[in-house]
Amino acid sequence: MPTGIRCVRDVVLLTLLILLSQLSIAANDELDIKTLESGWSYHWGDVSYNNGWEMQTAEWKDLAVFDDVPGRSNDASILWLKLSLPAGHWRDPYIFVDSIDLTVQVFENQKMTYEFGHISLAGLSQFQGWPWHLIPVMNADKPTELYFRIYSNYPFIGLSGEVVIGEKSDLLQRVYKRGMTGMVFIVILFVAGILVTTLGIIKRERRIALSTGLLSFDLVLMMFAENELSQVILNEPLIWRYLAAFSYFLVPFFLGLVVREWFSGVVRRIALLVCIVTCTFVAGVIFASVSLDVSFIHAYGIFDGLFILLVLALLIGCFLRREPLSFQDGLVIFGILALFLSLLMDMFSAYNFLFWIAHAGQWGLVFFTLAMLTVYLAKDRDQQVSLNLLMHSLEKQVAERTFELTESKKQLEQLAQEDFLTGLLNRRSFVDQGKRELANALRHHQPFALVLFDIDHFKNINDNYGHGVGDKVLEKLADVAKRTSREGDLVCRYGGEEFVILLPQSNTNDARSFVKRLHEALNNISLMVNNGERICITASIGIVIFEQFIAHGEDNHIYPEVDKLLEFMLSQADEAMYEVKDSGRNGIKERAF
Repeated sequence: MPTGIRCVRDVVLLTLLILLSQLSIAANDELDIKTLESGWSYHWGDVSYNNGWEMQTAEWKDLAVFDDVPGRSNDASILWLKLSLPAGHWRDPYIFVDSIDLTVQVFENQKMTYEFGHISLAGLSQFQGWPWHLIPVMNADKPTELYFRIYSNYPFIGLSGEVVIGEKSDLLQRVYKRGMTGMVFIVILFVAGILVTTLGIIKRERRIALSTGLLSFDLVLMMFAENELSQVILNEPLIWRYLAAFSYFLVPFFLGLVVREWFSGVVRRIALLVCIVTCTFVAGVIFASVSLDVSFIHAYGIFDGLFILLVLALLIGCFLRREPLSFQDGLVIFGILALFLSLLMDMFSAYNFLFWIAHAGQWGLVFFTLAMLTVYLAKDRDQQVSLNLLMHSLEKQVAERTFELTESKKQLEQLAQEDFLTGLLNRRSFVDQGKRELANALRHHQPFALVLFDIDHFKNINDNYGHGVGDKVLEKLADVAKRTSREGDLVCRYGGEEFVILLPQSNTNDARSFVKRLHEALNNISLMVNNGERICITASIGIVIFEQFIAHGEDNHIYPEVDKLLEFMLSQADEAMYEVKDSGRNGIKERAF
């Protein structure tokens, strides 16, 4: 199994185990927590202040839903909420609020018990972030009233998300539990983002891998900045909100990078435009925040609409491209679409178009990351198939090439050993093999003989009929010598018209019988030339027979060295052959020792 697939498998299994453990804890732990859905009333604008806030004299209106307060005028930036609490049984009661737009002061029995972001008597304040809040309840053992003085110059004002009451320890445990579930997603998706980037780089698609990795890490940063535990790690809500906001603002930019690197054609130009528009917007927000003293949170409403337009432009461009969509292209589009829809759900829930859904965007990131992982795993599978086909082709080519080289080697070895004209052993090969045969015969006390012969008056044939006819005579003679010899005899063209034959395991009778047959076969050679004349040949033959160990019958007899023995036998055969020539040619002369 490839390494990338094993890593993905381990990540998925780890995610499932941790999520199951979290679900198990959530199912087994029963926390004493109550949702505060009733007992709310509201008052627009500040109540009277006379050495203290006169909340009891204000006009209060019943409120059915505390995060959707009716009747706000365009310039209203102060909202008072009253919560009537019945007597409770908690020892250390606190109220948990998911979020407040924007800053708040909480009073109980005319005393301020909690403040997030200072609100002046004139009703002025500044944005400090969107953290969760733990608000103490001082007199929970009897009915009491809590007053929330809330400031917001933002389109939304009031409490958001859940508002519950319970023991502080239970509420914190609930925060940790919810935060840990989100952290599991964050850690796993961070690792998955690294895997996506690493796999892309391994596949030599660095730009695609880096753009995908940057988008994953940007979304992981946004998720972590909005996670409940980020406030526990560092209680700086404004810093976390900056990180969450600008990582959110940069999502279309990184999406544009992914689309631009993945697709071609007109969609690349659309993606480039999306990147430019996003960078321009982010730069404008930074400039307005630094130079014009305009809070960046007011950019959310503008960016939400811009986000929908930009991502829709990317998706439409992907679907309208002329090239057919591949399976991997479809996975990329699916990941972008899932991310877009999940962030859209977050957006609609923030605008109260949907019921409050916390961190829906993390599911989009899950699908996006899994889609990109599947893309690279599909690429890995395709590359493995291609690699296997290539390896099979290469193995076949190597086998064919090896066979060709082996055959070439055999041919070269054969050419190195054979005479180019007759196909017999050449002189060098005969000497090498002859030494081995002589050494083997001496070791096993076996007789052997050596025959040397040449054609009589061969020069006249060349002079009278040409070298072509002479070559045909040599070829004919070589053929006769091979057919007359036994398998295992060494037949060699020793040079020119001279031939030599080594006869292993041949005693005197065997050698004489062979030479007689050879002489007769040579004398029977005739060759027709172009003018119709027939050429007949004769040969002078010298033979040397060695069987000293048989004559002496001694195992410890000292024989000459193989090199010298072969040389001596050749010289003896040569002398015997020339004795034949001197006595009139066309005969056999024998020597023995």
